[in-house]
Amino acid sequence: MSVRAHRVAKAAYERVAERQNADNKKKYGAIAHKLPGMILQNGLAQATGFLLAKGASASEHLMLLDDLRDVLRAGGTLDVPSREALHQAIIGANLSLTLKYTRAALEASGWIKRYVQGVLRVTATGETSNEDDGNQ
Repeated sequence: MSVRAHRVAKAAYERVAERQNADNKKKYGAIAHKLPGMILQNGLAQATGFLLAKGASASEHLMLLDDLRDVLRAGGTLDVPSREALHQAIIGANLSLTLKYTRAALEASGWIKRYVQGVLRVTATGETSNEDDGNQ
């Protein structure tokens, strides 16, 4: 038996680790740092809509949206086949579902952000940090 929080953390780790060799990992990391704040400030529907809209010109936005979808699926919150279906489910949700989805998305995006910091070593500015920076 696995705890839901463990499934969410494991899924977030796996998704972020897959981005380690991506050409656009710095941009992905910078956006991942901002996602929890975007959700809090603008709401989940607007945050996912933003990622969809920006994804037309920047693939890292769509990568992050796909990762969010997969982590939400792993946590048992929302199982949808595509990023568009994710956005449609969010904007079509009633109040109680919106609150549930938002809490789950904040948890998922928080894990993604932490693994971006720890695995990809990307800061909020999109720069990479080294483990040994503080030891020199």
